[in-house]
Formats: sequence, structure tokens, C-alpha cells
Amino acid sequence: MTSLKGRVALWLLPPLFLLLAANAVSSYRGAREAADLAYDRSLQMALMFLGEHLTTSGETATWDLPRSIREVLGKGAGREGAGRDDECVFFAVIAPDGRSLAGENDLPIPQPNADGTIRFANARYRGKAVRVASIGIRSKHLTATDGAGLLLEVVLVEDAGARVALAHQMFYADLLRHLALAAFSVALAWLGLAAALRSLCRLSEPLARREAEDLAPLATDGLPREVHPLIEAINRHLARLADLLETSRRFAADVAHQLRTPLTLLGAQAQYGLRQKDTEEMRRIIEGIVAASRSAQRLCNQMLSLSRIEAAKGLMKGGVRLDLAALLRETALDLGVLALEKQIDLTYADTGRAVPVIGNEVMLRELFSNLIDNALRYTPDGGRVGITADIEGEMARVTVTDTGPGIAPAARATLFKRFHRRFDRSGAEGSGLGLAIVHQICLAHGGMVELGDGAEEQGLSVNVRLPVSADPATDE
Repeated sequence: MTSLKGRVALWLLPPLFLLLAANAVSSYRGAREAADLAYDRSLQMALMFLGEHLTTSGETATWDLPRSIREVLGKGAGREGAGRDDECVFFAVIAPDGRSLAGENDLPIPQPNADGTIRFANARYRGKAVRVASIGIRSKHLTATDGAGLLLEVVLVEDAGARVALAHQMFYADLLRHLALAAFSVALAWLGLAAALRSLCRLSEPLARREAEDLAPLATDGLPREVHPLIEAINRHLARLADLLETSRRFAADVAHQLRTPLTLLGAQAQYGLRQKDTEEMRRIIEGIVAASRSAQRLCNQMLSLSRIEAAKGLMKGGVRLDLAALLRETALDLGVLALEKQIDLTYADTGRAVPVIGNEVMLRELFSNLIDNALRYTPDGGRVGITADIEGEMARVTVTDTGPGIAPAARATLFKRFHRRFDRSGAEGSGLGLAIVHQICLAHGGMVELGDGAEEQGLSVNVRLPVSADPATDE
């Protein structure tokens, strides 16, 4: 895993090098164009000056030139063959038939130009790169058969080495400026990144000094705005961890509180049984111990279920499509033995219609098991418990009604709290966790649970609403 500085360098340096390369090519072309423009202007002025001072006589052409111009063109300027290989500038006057009237005999000759404009071209002369400038001039002394002056071509050839050297000089100077600017920019970016990372390093110091139980949110003071989303995500995770730890602490405290009394009673019953000599009395005590152990086991199972539900806030992301109608039928059949023991009429109103939802099968089975079990426990012998499932709009509705003692409307809101039991004369055993489990599972599935009066205002009616699955494959 590369460092953040390495990643920035990997993203920054290659494009910067490409940009510098493209700029170098553009700068070199610009330098060549500037050098060509400067030297072409000099050639243009020299060529126009030569054209103005050209004199033809017979088969020769001469100039009346100042001394400085003759030094530029070489010693003996104005005489045929005056140019030499070691000179930087060569010249010639070319007749229409290609004969050289003055200057060099082997200069590269461009096409004649009759309109009087100057033409420039690149060529090679005696193995060197040269710049050629030419202009067409009408001779006043040499005439054609039609009486018009002959078109003479005045040619200047300059060694391109000087202009190339000037272009290189300008290019290198420009390239050094750009390299220095790029290096300075990279250094500034590196220093700025290092300063920004120091603030993140400072963030690690208070975290390293924290105690393991300290899950207070991190402060964003003095940190760059770009880091705030990361700190906020960490704070949200810390809050979830704090909730999880609080749930664990509360679970441990509840276990210690709720199991203390049953275990104490079990110990007392066992000691009392050891002192008995009557077999029937000992059997009765053992049956009480078995019943107490079952009650304690049920309490532990419900507390574990509630703890898992409260901790699994994101469990529903992995939900599957389920048919609540089929799930309710299976759960009712599983609890049919309890209904038979108490001679309770347990009925399920089957509509023949699927009730599809998205959820966790284990959690939903736990929900309906607690719901039906509560109804059976609080319904007196010979009573009735009814179960229905149907779809109302975008919600699935499951209703469980019983003919038990019911609950006063003022006391219903508190029944979803842990270990809160309704007081009645039914003598039903319970831990006070059944409806708390139902409520937490409903919340985990995005649903709700409501308490109401039973049929004919007798007993209790529990209504569970869950979102219906929009997948038509489950609605057959």
C-alpha cells in the first residue's frame, strides 16, 4: 500500500512531465519561428538593398555597395565568383536561362518570381542547411526580343547555423524557466501536503492516549474540511460501538438481576429436598425444581434473543422474501401442544393468499412465536386464540387475539419495556420480555406493533404491521 504522498506524486508527476514535454515542443517551435522571423527580416532588407543597387552590363551584373555590405557578402562583392565556402552569406544573380551573371554558380535556385515579392525557402548547400531568399527584378539594360527587360533572379543564401543557434539559446532559456517553475510548484505542493498530513498525525495522538472504554466522538476543530466526512464516519461508528457496549452492560446487569432470584429459589428447594425423607414430598420438590429450571432457561433464551436483536441493527440488509402466511401456520402448529394442554381453541384464518415480506426468517419466527406463546399463556383454560394475516395497502397485517384478562389502555404503552409484566389473576408464568422482543423485531423490519381490545371487547388484540415485498414473484 503506497503512502498518500506517493499517490499524489503518482497522480501529479506524470501529467506534469507530459505538460512540460508538450510545452518544450511548443517553445522550440516558437523559438525557431522567432529566429527565422528576425533573420528573414535581415535577409529581406539585404535583398531589397541589393536589388536597388544592381547594375547589368552585357553578360555581367555589378553592384555599387557600401563597404559594410561588401564585408557581409565577402571580400570582392560585386565581382563574379566572389563568394567562398567559409562565408556565411552567398549571393547570385541568375538570368532567365539559368546562367549566373554574378556571385556563386551553384546556389540552389528557386522558381522565378515575377511579381516582385520576396520568397523564402529552406535548402541544403555544400552539405549545410541554408536559408534561401530570392526576388525577381526587371533589368533596364538587358532586354528580351519583345523589348521588355529580362527578369533576373537575385538570390541570397545564408547559413542556417546562426539562426539555429539563436533558436536553441532562446529555447534553453525558456525551458530552464519552465523547469524552475515546475520544480517550485511541486515543492510547494509537497510542503502543503505535508502540512495537511501533520494535522492528521496530530489526530492520532489523543486517540493513542484514550482508554479502551472511551468512545467519545472525535473533535473536528483544526482539521481540514476534506477530512470532516471521515471523522464523522468514525464518530458514527464509535456511537454504534458505544450502543453495543451499553447493550452488553445492560444485558449483563439484567441477567444478574433476573437470575439471582430463580437460582436462589432453586438452591433453597434443593436444600429443603435433601432434608426430606418422604418420597412423595421429595418428588413434589423435584417437580418444582424442574419447573423453576425451565422458567430460568426460558428467561435466558429470551434475554439472548433480545440482546441479539438489539445488537443486529443492520441485519435486515441481508433479508430474504418470505410468506408470512406460511410462517404463521408453521409457528401455530409448533405451539399446538401448549394449546392442547390448556384446551384452548387455537385457530388460524387462512385466506389462501400469500403475504410476501422481506425479512429475516429466524427473527420473524421468533416474533410470532413470542406473540402466540404470550396469548396462549395468558388465556385461561378453554379460551380462544385467533390468528389472521392479510395485506392492507402497502403493509402486511398480522393479528393475534385472545380471550385472556386483557390490558387497560393506560398500561399498554409500558408493556414494550424490558421485564414489564401485566398484573392479572391468570397465574401465567413469564419473564416480561415477550412483547419487548416483538417490538424490537418489528422495528428492525421497519414495521410497528399496536395493542387493542380483543373480540367482543374481551382479552387483548396485538396487531403487527410489516412492509409488503414489491416482488411479484412472491405474490401468487
